[in-house]
Amino acid sequence: MIITGKVIKGIGGFYYVVAASALYECRARGVFRKQGITPLVGDVVDIEPTDQEGTAFLVDIHERKSCLVRPAVANADQAVLVFAAIKPDVNYGLVDRFLANMREQEMETYICITKSDLVSDEELNEIVSVYQEAGYRVYPISNKTGLGIEAVKEILKGKSTVLSGPSGVGKSSLIKNLIPDSKVEIGEISKKIGRGKNTTRHTEILPLDEDSFIYDTPGYSSIDILCKEESELEGLFIEFEPYLGGCRFAGCSHISEPDCKIKEAVQSGDISEKRYNSYVQIYNTLKDRRKW
Repeated sequence: MIITGKVIKGIGGFYYVVAASALYECRARGVFRKQGITPLVGDVVDIEPTDQEGTAFLVDIHERKSCLVRPAVANADQAVLVFAAIKPDVNYGLVDRFLANMREQEMETYICITKSDLVSDEELNEIVSVYQEAGYRVYPISNKTGLGIEAVKEILKGKSTVLSGPSGVGKSSLIKNLIPDSKVEIGEISKKIGRGKNTTRHTEILPLDEDSFIYDTPGYSSIDILCKEESELEGLFIEFEPYLGGCRFAGCSHISEPDCKIKEAVQSGDISEKRYNSYVQIYNTLKDRRKW
């Protein structure tokens, strides 16, 4: 008997599938390995229950409406990047790499800034403006006071959302606020190093309501950029779009050439210097990687 369900978690070669109002621990058939296909959290799959209760073989994967490489999930509608205003301090390079990867993968992305109650209004506005002026929708929140939690619930409604962010920024606390009966662990900030403990070790789907789901993903301290060619990077910074094609030189890198519209926009304040510095850093990384 074949039944259809959804992969909600994958650990050590086992896939946990909700099907017919039951949870099955599944092994994938060998054919997937031969074809180089890996089942992903979020996949809609067909499974064949075994004689042992609660176990099954995963026999087929339905067509995916979306597929992300980092984080590796299927059938998500959107992403929410979560990072903290402080403790840990904002790592703009890390944030901008994630945003570039989401744009590379054509995934609509929102930004959620936690621990907003721990900084002054001026400090918070400085962080928010970097991304709001770039064109992102930004939600400052406090897991302690409840600030902004209802606004975040609204953007999650009716969607399957990837929740991603660096370690220790309060992502698990946010999930606790969104889903009070969830069983996610809450980590503590290491006073010695000022970074958070990563409490999520695998990706798992958590239901927010009947038609809203959260993909809870492990935190990270570094991200590889998906973009292969440095010349493609300009298209992954959304605030660059109005200026592309206006530079003096075709193929302008927007770093060393004269009469560059991007650099002019940075000088005038129309493009954030922090975002531009991330662009330069990523560009040089891609250039060096291609040489090697």
